[in-house]
Amino acid sequence: MIEGAISEPYVPFDEKGRVDYARLKDAMLALQERGVNEFMVNGIGGEALVLSIEERKKVLESALDVSKGEIAVVVTSYSIDTTLELIKHAKDVGASYAVITQPLIYPLKNPLEYFKKIASKSQLPLILYNEKQLGNILTPTQVVSILKIDGFIGYKDSTKDIGHLQEVVDEMPEKSKLLAGSDSLIYTTYTLGGVGIVSLIINVFPRLIIELVESMKKGEYKKGLELQKKVNRVRSILKSYGFSAGYRYAAKLAGIDFGYTYERSEDLTEQEAQNLKQKLQKEGLI
Repeated sequence: MIEGAISEPYVPFDEKGRVDYARLKDAMLALQERGVNEFMVNGIGGEALVLSIEERKKVLESALDVSKGEIAVVVTSYSIDTTLELIKHAKDVGASYAVITQPLIYPLKNPLEYFKKIASKSQLPLILYNEKQLGNILTPTQVVSILKIDGFIGYKDSTKDIGHLQEVVDEMPEKSKLLAGSDSLIYTTYTLGGVGIVSLIINVFPRLIIELVESMKKGEYKKGLELQKKVNRVRSILKSYGFSAGYRYAAKLAGIDFGYTYERSEDLTEQEAQNLKQKLQKEGLI
């Protein structure tokens, strides 16, 4: 099972908005040199939703070319057929897990049936991904019911709702592994029995996230809580500069290049870049 400190890498774009696959490989190699060995690609935070199906496939193939560890792939779609197509491709090229979100936009009267149909034909073990930004948030009861379907082995929680998370943990099958979907809830998720974090901050400051995860695994909760507070401060700084522009610029300062944003207008101004740099210097990170 993919676990521990997991990177959800950003999709790098060039100046014309095209996917830069070579830059993705270089960024992943840089992360591996810094101790990151688990990846979950084509994530929503990593901006894969702007990609075509073929681009998503090529992103996964590029990641697999350089990965030293297991790779999970996020499969988000409107349709069951497209979801199964992406899972089959992932299996064929060597991915270890498929991470399934609720369908985009459209609410389902019976989401359980949707996930049953996917699981019945999936060629990979499945991780359920409950993503708040997609809308149609799955309730704790729905999550638990889905995790009981044969083929589902884990749950990535991105609701940012501690009450929701506690309800799920109380009823979820013992075989199901819990992953945090937000850097802000690493400490909480581990105290509730979680086994990992799918992180965006790890793409910028790998050692910060790895140290927090290792502290929690060792039961060093006081140290873990202090590190979580620092992670929360860093997260607030980076998120204040848009969806990914702050993360990408900070990563470049740290020697990890994820290229440009998809919409170049989202890139930082010179003044924003200077302000971000000063805030990170104050945290002692660069």
